Amino acid sequence: MSEDEVARRWWALQPGSLLPLSGGGSLLLLFPGRPGGRCGPDVRDAVLHDGTQELVGDVELHVRASDWQAHGHQSDARYNNVILHVVLICDQTLPPRHQDGSPLLVCSLYDAVITPADSSSVCWPCQRLWPQMASEERTHLLTLAGILRFEEKAAHFVRALRLAEALAPFSTYDVCLIQALAEGLGYGRDRRFFRACGQRLLGLTNHLPEPEGHSLSPPPLDAARLRTLSLLIARWSVTGAWATFRPALSSKTTRRAIAELRAALAPLSSTRSDILICNVILPFAYAIALTEANTALAEQARQIYLSYPALPTNQITRAMSRQLLLPSEPRQACQQQGLHHIYQETCRAKRCGICMAGKKLL
Repeated sequence: MSEDEVARRWWALQPGSLLPLSGGGSLLLLFPGRPGGRCGPDVRDAVLHDGTQELVGDVELHVRASDWQAHGHQSDARYNNVILHVVLICDQTLPPRHQDGSPLLVCSLYDAVITPADSSSVCWPCQRLWPQMASEERTHLLTLAGILRFEEKAAHFVRALRLAEALAPFSTYDVCLIQALAEGLGYGRDRRFFRACGQRLLGLTNHLPEPEGHSLSPPPLDAARLRTLSLLIARWSVTGAWATFRPALSSKTTRRAIAELRAALAPLSSTRSDILICNVILPFAYAIALTEANTALAEQARQIYLSYPALPTNQITRAMSRQLLLPSEPRQACQQQGLHHIYQETCRAKRCGICMAGKKLL
């Protein structure tokens, strides 16, 4: 037996299946989640119900219950969000524990009833609505969701700017922006570690958390990004980070603005630069505009964001494109961000009753 067999059985489960717990009782499966990434739990964002409340979190798959300890998950903070340990063999009586000491529920799939797949068994409201919508209507809704995400990020920066303090040679704006850019370099990798590295390079802390995977040093890709971060911060200590990006926002054309913003992030690749521009720099500029009551800057940041071409695909955009039965992924970054917004706000927990993507049919 292998973990591939456990995974096969997990993904064969249908929503509505009862999952028996080794300690007694059961959980109702509402949504099996999505496959995990290179590090951390095997399944992300599953939705279960214990008879009283919904549980939204990760699931770890093993052949034996004792594999939790054998793999060191009891001392790994990345597994603190695991809500269910799914196994084939329950070979221990005491429940495993998270790194924070809390107990973990265990389910053996040997005791679960697997219902054969039925294409008509589950159809979410959005999956009935979206195929009926015109392309323009879908684009409009995703754009609206993308704008909401943009404004939420800007509001977060407004709050962060109020708490930030200048640290020579960096201004208050730079201290806030550089921390966010450092964290952005860790998107899809280890955000907490990258943000801490940025804070250390700024002189805000001497502490660094352990990199994911409990390695003595970060993986080669992470190490390369950290070297680039160090180079950029050294450059901005002379030119200023915000002062470097601000002129590009005033470019006469969006294409020129994007080119100048990418150049300001060299030697980062254009792919990674685009991710930072859309997720960090443009909403940060909008936050500055709100703080300074600068309507021209606000309009510049918003228009560049709305015109930005698509970013690289990721797990969320792929999962949401499948969920909404889209013929293809959106071609604009704003609409991709709309997929992220819908996912984080409602689809992750399957809160269909208030979801902007399907509530018209409820």
